[in-house]
Amino acid sequence: MSKKKDRKQQRLDKERAQQQRRRLVQNLKPLLWAFVAWFVIHTILRIPGIYDPFVSGMLYFTTHSAYWFGTILFIPVEVTSVPFLSVNDFPMRVVMECTAYTFYLFAITLVVFARWSLKQKVTGLAFILGGIFIINNLRFISMGYLGSWRPEYFDVVHDVVWNVLFGFMVFGLWAWREVKAGRVNSPAS
Repeated sequence: MSKKKDRKQQRLDKERAQQQRRRLVQNLKPLLWAFVAWFVIHTILRIPGIYDPFVSGMLYFTTHSAYWFGTILFIPVEVTSVPFLSVNDFPMRVVMECTAYTFYLFAITLVVFARWSLKQKVTGLAFILGGIFIINNLRFISMGYLGSWRPEYFDVVHDVVWNVLFGFMVFGLWAWREVKAGRVNSPAS
């Protein structure tokens, strides 16, 4: 009698584990499709004739948005010419990787493939893109001040700390909107 119950319990546990794996895979499909789409978009953007205008537009947008963002906050920011920017008299050259374009593109693909209603997609995209925009501009300002005060830390903070923070921020904003959309199952289910 005890062996039958043990076998039955093992079978039930195994079925429950399989159902949890299926739910996990189902919940991760939008994330996987977003990665695929993000890669395809990156590939398309490298096509000659597309790449140069895209880079120019992103550099112009990023340089001027950092300038206006700083100006609104009464921070000493100057644009001598695109892509050159100085914050607190610390000169910086904005390169394509500084535009956060990869994070903007990934956020867009995440939202496109999310299983949210249209309203949730619009608000989610607004929150995520707005978050990237604000954080990227704060990054320029903080890096300018760091460069003017402690230039020896500029490269490591720029290359390591901010990239990691951006990745976590985009994922965190998406996860937050996923919870708000009611897509995340509770642990009990």
